[in-house]
Amino acid sequence: MTAFEGFPEVASTAEVPAREAFGHWEQLVTGSLIEVSIAPTVPDAFEGQIRSSDFGDVVVGTVAAGGHELRRTRRHIARSSEPHIIGSVVLSGHAQVEHAGNSVALAPGAMIFYDTAQPIRWRSDGPFEDLTIRVPRQRVVDYFGFRADALPAGRVVGEGGVGLMLARFFQRVAQLQSTDPTAAAVLAANGIDLLGAAATIAAGGRPGRTQAGAVNGQHVLDYLHANFTDPGLTVDRIADACRVSRRTLYRVVEEFEGGLGAMLRELRLERARELLAAADFRSVAAVACASGFATERQFYRAFQAAMGMTPGEFRAIARSGVHIG
Repeated sequence: MTAFEGFPEVASTAEVPAREAFGHWEQLVTGSLIEVSIAPTVPDAFEGQIRSSDFGDVVVGTVAAGGHELRRTRRHIARSSEPHIIGSVVLSGHAQVEHAGNSVALAPGAMIFYDTAQPIRWRSDGPFEDLTIRVPRQRVVDYFGFRADALPAGRVVGEGGVGLMLARFFQRVAQLQSTDPTAAAVLAANGIDLLGAAATIAAGGRPGRTQAGAVNGQHVLDYLHANFTDPGLTVDRIADACRVSRRTLYRVVEEFEGGLGAMLRELRLERARELLAAADFRSVAAVACASGFATERQFYRAFQAAMGMTPGEFRAIARSGVHIG
């Protein structure tokens, strides 16, 4: 099982004796997500881990665990104070789900929606990991205009696409929480539109303008994060690759001071700082190239302007173990 890095709060079965692992796991899931009953499906020693971040109405986390069966019954539902909608993106493993009259198989990349006001039966026969976004059911109804009986419970958005985009978005939100929790909370709230787009698609509809804009925006940001080390990136290349207009592209990045150029420069400088602090002895020219700068001179100027020191000076300090704020 792989861990989805970046979530600040971690709880696992590693802290309890093996014979108590399942009871402890049931408590962790109930405390972090929803009240359920859990039973093993494999004879192996059980391991499970939950990483979670709480942003008020939005709770985000990853669950990685061995084979088990999870049930949420009407008894559990009757004891719950407030129902929630949970969007779950499968990161690894396979599972079978029965929920809201639907029976579906889950595979990596798929996204499914759960309505905790309805019974759930979920089963995996091996290691499984998913990312979950939990939002109060009433907020989903009010915000997106869904009727309560039209919520896409037990329905799947196909592999890839908006589901994995949503997972990447909330991974970045959780990483930001450790350095700027206020900004992370704002981004988490903005992510509701991405969640709504996925829910609308799962329900068989077309996302509205706001939701479609959120999807386009996240597509652009994902592309930039994946390709910023290419020094030949241009506005037209980015817009063409993301299938958006130049106007849409500029609107996506306008929240960043300095616009697209400043965003690319910061991504490249962040990569450069990582490479300079690493143990291998790459030349400064090699770091500049690997970070996406067109020339070593351009890299020197941008780095010194941002950090107040040369790349060589930064490398010496970083490798000495002194923290650079």
